[in-house]
Amino acid sequence: MEDLSFRLEKSALLIIDMQNAFISKDGSLSKMGLDTSRTLKVIDPIKRLKKEFKRCGRPVIYLQHIHRPDKMDAGLISEVFPQIMELGHCFEGSWDADIIDDLKPENDDYVVKKHRFSGFYHTELDDVLRSLDIKILVVSGVATNVCVESTVRDAFYRDYNVFVPRETTVSFAEEFEKGSFANFEFAFARVLSIDEMIKLLGK
Repeated sequence: MEDLSFRLEKSALLIIDMQNAFISKDGSLSKMGLDTSRTLKVIDPIKRLKKEFKRCGRPVIYLQHIHRPDKMDAGLISEVFPQIMELGHCFEGSWDADIIDDLKPENDDYVVKKHRFSGFYHTELDDVLRSLDIKILVVSGVATNVCVESTVRDAFYRDYNVFVPRETTVSFAEEFEKGSFANFEFAFARVLSIDEMIKLLGK
């Protein structure tokens, strides 16, 4: 989708699930057996992108995956991934649910809590975006094929133009990323390099 237009004054940065659960070797996904070391490579690119959005005075919005300890808000996630829920995956108030220290939200950042893969499902995200008059989303975070793709698709359905800098999102296996990037490029978003994205911010 190379023809998507970018307007700085209508843009916001979305940072998805950069939490200890997904990133740290001591997080719940690592304890479940997933190799979370792949996620470390997106930290610096996301920090760089956030710095540029701040420089431009544009909003930064975090999505934070949260569950109640009684799992009442987890739905089928608790059935599809029972082991991870037993490990206390993203239980509210826990270290596992915390956003990683390297990307802690600043006072003027927005944090939207979610209970499912999509950042739009039963959350205040759409209301926040519309109140800020946002039409364009630059999406980053983890995992590309799950929460990132779910959010990108739902953003497209709500008529947001979506840009995905390739270096700022990652999955737990390379083949998962490839499938998502193919889907993005075919129908849902413009995929570009972080340098290309920053160049657009500088226009």
